[in-house]
Amino acid sequence: MPELNRTHASLFRRERAFARNWLLQAAIILYLVIWGLLAARPYDQFDWWLENLLVVAAAAGFVSTYRLFSFSNMSYLMIIGFVILHTIGAHYAYNTTPVDKWINGIFHNERNHYDRIVHCAFGLLIAYPVHEFMLRVVRIRKSWTYVLVPCIILAMGAFYELIEMWVALILAPEKGALFLGSQGDQWDAHHDMELALYGAVFAMAFAAVLGRLRGERSVSHDNGL
Repeated sequence: MPELNRTHASLFRRERAFARNWLLQAAIILYLVIWGLLAARPYDQFDWWLENLLVVAAAAGFVSTYRLFSFSNMSYLMIIGFVILHTIGAHYAYNTTPVDKWINGIFHNERNHYDRIVHCAFGLLIAYPVHEFMLRVVRIRKSWTYVLVPCIILAMGAFYELIEMWVALILAPEKGALFLGSQGDQWDAHHDMELALYGAVFAMAFAAVLGRLRGERSVSHDNGL
């Protein structure tokens, strides 16, 4: 039980010194290994680099601001988990991943759905880091974050769709269809944002329920129950 409590504390701890944060170091090393493996012979080399531009920009942002603001380890693990899913998709240009082959083999779909999974994971995994940022930096009431975070995720999803369009038009208009991954679906961007919103709503609903249970346990402990 003490070991379990220490592990739980390390997940939600905010380490100022990166040198002491062994959990974050291990997660980063794991991601770099996965990135290195998936960088070899991607489906489309140019698309691979386009897909990784935002990853590099985000990593630079996290590194440069770490001394000013650091997330909890739980938030960092969620962010890295999402980036791993994106990196897998980038290796296959979100074209036909092993997950797509498995899903299509069972349900006989005409469309590859891994990109939809990643968009849903964006809302599911990034909502908590946004929630944490809103509480610690913006300092709004916790109850408001449960409403605002899904709205922020929806806005971030819409902005990402715009970035995809701009990059495709400016850098590679001839590969726009491949990079956008719309697969002929006229509602592709809408469904992507929709799934991110659903993921964020689920994440915040779970956080609200968990927070309420923790509050009840705290009250029970204080009352000696």
